Amino acid sequence: MMMNDSGEISNLLDQLQESTGLSLCLDPQVPADPQVTAGKLRDLLRLTKSSRDKHYFLRRYLSSQLDEDEIRSGFARHHMQASARRALLLVTFPEDLNEETRSILSSIFPRSQVSPLSMGRDRMLLIVKGKPSALSPMVSALLDTMASEAMIPVKVVYDNQTVTLADLPAAYQDLVTSLAIGNTFYPAEQIYESASLGLARLIFRLPEDVCQRYLQEHFLDYDFGRMDADTLRAIHTLFHNNLSLSETARQLFIHRNTLAYRLDKFQKASGLDVRNFDEAITCRIGMMIWQKLHQKSR
Repeated sequence: MMMNDSGEISNLLDQLQESTGLSLCLDPQVPADPQVTAGKLRDLLRLTKSSRDKHYFLRRYLSSQLDEDEIRSGFARHHMQASARRALLLVTFPEDLNEETRSILSSIFPRSQVSPLSMGRDRMLLIVKGKPSALSPMVSALLDTMASEAMIPVKVVYDNQTVTLADLPAAYQDLVTSLAIGNTFYPAEQIYESASLGLARLIFRLPEDVCQRYLQEHFLDYDFGRMDADTLRAIHTLFHNNLSLSETARQLFIHRNTLAYRLDKFQKASGLDVRNFDEAITCRIGMMIWQKLHQKSR
């Protein structure tokens, strides 16, 4: 290998390491034409820089940091059609992403179907080609793989529909809002489907003074924070089962009379009988408002 070729190859390897974070080297036992090797490294570096440039453009585009001229230029440069349709999955992690976790996440789905895009130290956006019906099994596969291989309990928020590339920023911001809503009202759950957060989304957007007034008008001095765990679980399960006492008692593995006792105790303390539909709605809204205010005060 001539000195000039050797120097160029060494320089290209250094640039690739700087661009990708990977330390690459050539096997001296494998004979290769240095000019061909240098050409392949230049192509790889060009592709890497193009990919990074596209990711940088998308991050700024999704964060609404570009003007219209920059958007048009970026779409043309990266051969993106504004009318093309995509679905979005936002994946969040309990800690900062490391390279191993990024690699596992990127390997779950083929690049021809899913384009992963880092949107911060602890979250990754998956831009998906295909029909919305494919999203639910994709979410299940993602959770299973991350739990078994990375041993990390991730959260996923998605909307079961596709949007045009022109509408991606609004769709992404909606997922960010849906994540905040899910973390506020359903912190133990791992999957948030944006369209299923109807009541929670409405309460999340209520001004604080309206929330405080609702609690004062309907609950006086009652504090949901002092509710015992058994009563809280009983009421949540009752709501989940459409106020069916029999099904609620069965799921809680308690006698129906025990359930009635817990609900009577809550009625005496709060003034609401959650076996009655209208009063159950009042209670459900009150509990969610209390969660919203309590989460904000942390």
